[in-house]
Amino acid sequence: MSARTDGSTGSVTPPRAPRKLAPDLARGAMLLLIAMAYAGVYAGVGFGVDVSDDPPQDRLAALFTTLFLDNRAFPMFAILFGYGMAWMVSRQKARGTSDEEVRRLLRRRGLLLLLFGAVHAFLFFPGEILMSYGFAALVTGWLLLRSNRAIVRAAVVFTVFYVLTVPVTMIGMAVGNATQGAEAFALPGYLTVEDWIGRLVGLPMGPLFIAFGYPLLLLVVLGYRAGRAALLDDPAVHRGFLTKVAVIGIGVSVLSAVPSALSAVGVMSPDMITEGLYMGLQVLTGVLGGAGYAALFALWSIRLDRRPGPLTRAVAAMGKRSLTFYILNSALVTVVLHTDLVGVGDTVSGAGALLVATLAWSVSLVLAALLESRDRPGPLDELMRRGVYGGRTARRRAAERSAATRPEQK
Repeated sequence: MSARTDGSTGSVTPPRAPRKLAPDLARGAMLLLIAMAYAGVYAGVGFGVDVSDDPPQDRLAALFTTLFLDNRAFPMFAILFGYGMAWMVSRQKARGTSDEEVRRLLRRRGLLLLLFGAVHAFLFFPGEILMSYGFAALVTGWLLLRSNRAIVRAAVVFTVFYVLTVPVTMIGMAVGNATQGAEAFALPGYLTVEDWIGRLVGLPMGPLFIAFGYPLLLLVVLGYRAGRAALLDDPAVHRGFLTKVAVIGIGVSVLSAVPSALSAVGVMSPDMITEGLYMGLQVLTGVLGGAGYAALFALWSIRLDRRPGPLTRAVAAMGKRSLTFYILNSALVTVVLHTDLVGVGDTVSGAGALLVATLAWSVSLVLAALLESRDRPGPLDELMRRGVYGGRTARRRAAERSAATRPEQK
């Protein structure tokens, strides 16, 4: 069953159909890429750090992460977040929810993401992205009640904005890397009062830095437009367009990341300004890479949707509970790698950090499959749902069950 489109706003009225595989599959796979992108920071080999003196396996890991993970997994997550926001609004409008109530729900979601993200950043990873998504929801959510033209105009404005701000930010990062090394962006510890004060003081800086130094708002708005078009709801219908997005998006993003990757492993030795511009190119083309990854997983789901195997179902189960497992993956990676905790990050370097992230995701995959087999939601996802909707969802489901079992009135 295809979605209906409201001509006045371009919003999609979602069909009453089983949950779609493509968005959940993409989110579940994306959580692995996010964990891998985070893990290198704990090993002192974050984006832009010089690894030319590291062992061969770690230089290969840096090449891989720069070409395929850094600023590619995060854009995919941001686009999927915007897609989910558009889906939520379309569902509410289909049920007759007023614009004022929709705005209230969007504000609640944004504020709760800020809260969840603040706890996550304070306890685990200061560079986390939930706070940034909460900020994006509060700043751009109003576009979901406007026309498609308004969304496209906003995307154009944000594109111009980030073409200016991203290179400046990346030049600053390149200067910091060159003058201070990995210590310039070292993670705070856990052992002293100063560590915890630093974590607390740094909370508002993360989302602002990501919102202005990385193309966050643009990515979320692109997700709004993709959600309006229901591109991931029925990927078979959009196969041709999704194929172009996957091939061009991933191809351009990989090629554009080559200068930054070669600089990181010592094949090229640019000055600080040039290196910052290479990094800026890598970040900006991550928009295309994130879109390409989302399109690729949507295309993949066309075949898997016919006969999903245990692995596919488990990955989709994780995607359905993405908030819970995003934070669980981050917590596992932090505990294993952080120098003040188990401290494996001091010895494994880049390649080992990728392995730790993969193992953490695998543990989460088993837990997600277990929750799915018992038809249980992710605890944090359920907490978010209750925070946004209150008791309305439970009451509505109870009313639907009651109506389904009530004898027909003659």
